[in-house]
Amino acid sequence: MNEKSLKVLEQYELEVISTRRGRGSYICETSQGKKLLTNCGSSEKKMIFVNRVLESMRESGYAFADIAAVNKEGNLLTPDRDDIPCILKDWYEGRECDTKNMSDIEQAVKNLAQLHKWMYLVPDEGDTRYVGENMLEELERHNRELRKVYSFVRKRKQKNEFEILFLKCYNMFYEQALEAFQMLGSTGYTQLREKAIKEGSLCHGNFNQHNIWFLGKGQVFVGNFDKCIYGVQLSDLYQFMRKIMEKQDWSEQTGRRILEVYEKENRMGESERIYLYVRLLYPEKFWKLVNQYYNHNKAWTPEKSTEKLKILIKQQEKRNTFLRGLI
Repeated sequence: MNEKSLKVLEQYELEVISTRRGRGSYICETSQGKKLLTNCGSSEKKMIFVNRVLESMRESGYAFADIAAVNKEGNLLTPDRDDIPCILKDWYEGRECDTKNMSDIEQAVKNLAQLHKWMYLVPDEGDTRYVGENMLEELERHNRELRKVYSFVRKRKQKNEFEILFLKCYNMFYEQALEAFQMLGSTGYTQLREKAIKEGSLCHGNFNQHNIWFLGKGQVFVGNFDKCIYGVQLSDLYQFMRKIMEKQDWSEQTGRRILEVYEKENRMGESERIYLYVRLLYPEKFWKLVNQYYNHNKAWTPEKSTEKLKILIKQQEKRNTFLRGLI
């Protein structure tokens, strides 16, 4: 987002007092309070849905909803001079969540558990397009992609360091991928998902440290709900937990504490705990690295990808130890 995008502000019924750069955005002080101007990759219809979700959460007690403003034409998305859709929404500045700080992690998890109590919305006609993908279909597709890449790499005559490492660790990770898929299909996931959708259960969809800010006095702001979908809410906990565990070398103490904090607010049933276990069991980071390799220039693999794969392999024993104690 560049300074030309600031012309977008003229399309809103408000007075702009000052602007300054944020991360890929502009933070604006206006006559209607602090706002964030940023590019938006979602459709107008999706952002209308997101606003409905946030307004419902605000009514339920969530004080920091980043609701988008309507422009002079009554739309939420406003194209800039380069025809890139922008959005202007309420904003609350704070300190981003530190993934190495246990206090931050605990506050973030506690806040997520509270958010999940408010994140319910009876679906309107047409809202079915915002239902998350069936995990059985997603994992089956991912496993098919892993097999495809394995076959491709084996046939290559000259292999780089990443490819050699991939072949050495493939069976270890693929066995877990297959086990996770089979377990998901036989432990009540379908019923869990159907119940969540029927009840209007919502997930943030992108719950990570970059979307969590601490405002002081125990106040936590979670923003950027543009990937919000109907589905099993524990997918948010899984997403956050996996990233924290990777950064903390799969510390059993950290993992147990995350679960304790969440369950103090939201007790998991047996099917929910198994669902979380299966999600953590699936080697998603491995799949992402492999998928990234296959869909980019195979003649040159970034050194960073090789280093990430080495870390995954190194962490596998601690990861397995944590998983064994989960259920």
